Order: sequence, then structure tokens, then C-alpha cells
Amino acid sequence: MTPTARADEQLTRRATAARIVAGVAAAGGSLVLALLLRSSFPEALDRAGAEGRASEAFIFIWALIALPTAGLLHTPQALVRRARVSVGWALIAGYWLYVALMAVLARQAQGFFPAHDAPGKDGGLFGAAILLVIGTPLYAVGSGVVFRVERDATTTRLREHITAVIILCCTLTGLVTGLTFGYNFTLPRNGFPAMSLPGGALWGLLAGAALGMRAGALLTTSADYRRKMTDDAKSFARTSTAILGCCLCISQLGWLLPTWAMVAIGVPAPFVLFLVAARDEGRLGRWVQLRQIELPPEALH
Repeated sequence: MTPTARADEQLTRRATAARIVAGVAAAGGSLVLALLLRSSFPEALDRAGAEGRASEAFIFIWALIALPTAGLLHTPQALVRRARVSVGWALIAGYWLYVALMAVLARQAQGFFPAHDAPGKDGGLFGAAILLVIGTPLYAVGSGVVFRVERDATTTRLREHITAVIILCCTLTGLVTGLTFGYNFTLPRNGFPAMSLPGGALWGLLAGAALGMRAGALLTTSADYRRKMTDDAKSFARTSTAILGCCLCISQLGWLLPTWAMVAIGVPAPFVLFLVAARDEGRLGRWVQLRQIELPPEALH
């Protein structure tokens, strides 16, 4: 390795280390600020705590503080690297509005969440689900990838970045929606195991991926990539519909069978559907296809 290459590698390592330090500092600093805000205005979270949603409210407060904090800590490094700071802050503003919108939706969707003693509520499932839904924009800002250097900050690269965030956010939102629907399934109540895991997670995730791929196809400027993303979106939509239909049919056995029997039948059912579809490529195989969710290359690096 030449001295110039060695020096470039050391600079790259230092820049990566600085970005990691900035991201960790933003996460820790925003956590401290959120705790201070919690102690200064306790009535807000006390009201949420009375509804069993204090952890979810705190996660959103932390995320809304962490996004601008990470942007501030990464800005000096972005200036040194001659990155497009204005574009980065425009993305941060968009992600902040997205998280704020998710907070409003989570608050309004309270009636759709399980009761306090329902499966998954005591284990913190929905607090973790919220982290999944808002985790992608948090990673994008916390890691500093929103600040692209000039040679990488072309319109195509920015479109790829936004497309990747949209796909991941839609996919994870779909997963949360499927789980929530499954845990609240009541027709019949004993049929909910067939609608929750893994069925609810699978059909919700694939439905979200279909929506994200379709949105990404509208953003991309490449005709070939647009065609591929549209085909993937259609495939994910068909597979999601098939899994949802399978889970709904099996869940009706809950009118006759106890919960433990529904667990034994409902858990392997989606996997059996994939196995049968692999052997029947002519009819069922067209509806149930196993495809990988692909993101634009290096969009989040």
C-alpha cells in the first residue's frame, strides 16, 4: 500500500469514527434532554402513563429531539467534508415531520391497540414496534448519511436515499400493522394465533414492501429499475393477499378449536403455503412468490 493510499485509509477511518461518536453523542444527549423534559413537564407523560402508553410517548419525544441534535453534531463534519449541508437539513426536516406524523397517528390509533392485559402489551411489543417504524430515519440522520459529499450528492443518489428510507419505513409500518391487526382479531377470538405470528407479520410486512416499492418506482429515473420495482411491488402485493387469505381461512377454525390448537395449526400454515406454492408453479406459484426486498445500492451508507 502506497503512503497516499495509507493516508486516505486513515482519514476514512477517522471520519467514520467521528460520525459514530457524533451519532452516539446525539442519542445519549437527546436521551438526557428527554429525561429533563420529562421531569419539567411530568403531567404530559403522566396522562400517557394512565393510558398505558408512557413508553411509546417517551420514545417519540426522544426521537423528535434526537433528529435535530444529530443534525447539529454532524454539521461541522459535513462542512469539513464539503457535503451538501442544506440538502442534509432538508432531509432532516422531512424525517422530523414524518416522526411527528407517526406520533399523531399512534395517538389517534389508541383504540386499535390491545387492552393493557392483552398479548404483547405487557412485554413492550408496541414500544419496540414504534422503534422499528421510526428507526430508519433515526439511523439515516444519526449516522450522518443525510450529508452527502458533492461528488455523491447527485439527484440520482438523493432519490436512491429517499427511496430506501421509504421502502424500509413502509415495510416496517406494514409489519406493525399486521401484528396489531392479528393481536386484535376477534372473529373468532380463538383464531387470533393464526392472524398474529408469523402470519400477521408476514402479510403486513409484504404489503408494506409492496407500497414502498410502488412509491420507489415513482421516484426513480431509471426505466429498468422502475420496471423491476413495479414487478416486485405486484409480486409482494399478490403474496401478501394470499397469506392474508390463508390466515383468515385458518383462523375460522377458532370457532371449534381451543387457542393451543390454533397455535399448533396457525404458526406453520404460512410456511406450508410457501412449500405448496413452490411445487405448484402454474397457479398458486403465481400468487405466492418468495422475493427479497432489495434497496438501492449504498443508499444508506
